[in-house]
Amino acid sequence: LALQFGYTSPEVSGFDAGLVYINGGEIYTHNKSEILGNDDINVFNEGWLRYRFATRDLSRTSIVVGRKVRDSEVFRADDFRQKSRSIEAVQFETEDIPDTRLIVGHANKLSNWIASRDLWKFNEFNEVFGTPHDSDGVTWTEATFGSLQGLEVALFDAYAWDVTNLAGTRIKWDITGNSALVGYYRHENDVGKASTRNTDVFGLSLQQKVGTVSVEPGFFSVHGSSMRFQEATTGINHPLGSSMMIYAQQFNGGATTAYLKAGTKIRNTVLYALYNYTWHDNQQFDGQELNIVVKQQIMDSFSLAFKGGIGHRDQDNGTDNTTATDARLFATYTF
Repeated sequence: LALQFGYTSPEVSGFDAGLVYINGGEIYTHNKSEILGNDDINVFNEGWLRYRFATRDLSRTSIVVGRKVRDSEVFRADDFRQKSRSIEAVQFETEDIPDTRLIVGHANKLSNWIASRDLWKFNEFNEVFGTPHDSDGVTWTEATFGSLQGLEVALFDAYAWDVTNLAGTRIKWDITGNSALVGYYRHENDVGKASTRNTDVFGLSLQQKVGTVSVEPGFFSVHGSSMRFQEATTGINHPLGSSMMIYAQQFNGGATTAYLKAGTKIRNTVLYALYNYTWHDNQQFDGQELNIVVKQQIMDSFSLAFKGGIGHRDQDNGTDNTTATDARLFATYTF
């Protein structure tokens, strides 16, 4: 059971501030606390001060200092459960350049959406990535351009000191008003004291609108080492970033995933599904996973949501195949 309290101040002379506190405790575990992955959360998930340059005719330019949820190319919120992923950082952002969104920042710590062990705390990035040497954080920049009609291009680079450097792009081409083709490429290599790693990630998908239903088939392929910047660490701006269980281990080196994502809203009901099948070159299994989300808005301030997942692994090492499930009911009251 989790409680979240948030407050954003009025803006005064270009300055405003925000605060979010989250407390999550166990109701019943039957000695299965670790598998919940969201127990014993007690954290100020946000605490920031922002200055907007509105008085200087830069109304969409700002600097933010402190803990804040970021949802862009490098860092993702991913509010699957009781909290969103948050970073402790200095961030500069502007949309005052025509058809451009530019973000430059440096993050010292990250608090994940997963609460296993102490990942809900604001940890140094060597703990986030699971590397032995201290890290001075992540320095990143990203830009999204939309100057060409029907084409959106995002470029990004993130340097995790003494861990890895990430460089990548996301390109979206609107074929028609209801169809878009999206391509992804990411490259990671070791830097500083980190052990040798090289990763190339490719992705391609078709986003199709059919009436009120959005459908997206696609593939996602990881070559070389396993990904550092991925769903269990910083997040990833890709449909597979919303995989609840990550049971198929689609971010491992040598993994290729085919997936189908669909979503719609019928009056006050939101329906969402993601299915993926993953083939492995470096693991002794192939895996698949199905996620289902059903959210019902009962009234303006109250909603119910079911989030469920089932994963299966076909073992090829002589051991039995395995199946895992995850089912959660969220009752949310906002006041």
